[in-house]
Amino acid sequence: MHPPRPHARWSQPPHPVPPGAQAHLVLDVKRHAFAFLLAMFTPNIVLNGHLMPGRWGRNTIPLPPGRHHLHVHLPYLLPSQIGPADLTVWLQPGTALEVEYRAPMWAYSRGALGPAPQPWNGKGCVIALLTIPAGALVLLLLLIVVTTLG
Repeated sequence: MHPPRPHARWSQPPHPVPPGAQAHLVLDVKRHAFAFLLAMFTPNIVLNGHLMPGRWGRNTIPLPPGRHHLHVHLPYLLPSQIGPADLTVWLQPGTALEVEYRAPMWAYSRGALGPAPQPWNGKGCVIALLTIPAGALVLLLLLIVVTTLG
């Protein structure tokens, strides 16, 4: 899955604006503690069709007021991108809008992007993947105990 193609109005980088009219987008990029391997990958932030350097934690992006399209995903091995999420935001002059991106816990789930707090997508898949082997192990241990005692 690739970032969305930018709309024609978003194809140019933002023009400089006077400091008092500037707005800020504050993007908090998070990963679950169990997804510690994701720390090896740098989040990709695509704003109005332009790839920007991103990092885990708070990213403060100065922008002109108006409508902006935000896309966030993580580069990965297989698939090549995980956790895509999109959001259109409206920024008012002199304001800061805070949004949160949460990387998915399961590589094939979408990321969550919007006002904090966002859900941990893919949590059910991870719980199922951990519960099924643990349950099988408990049953195997019970079977061993029953056969040795019986």
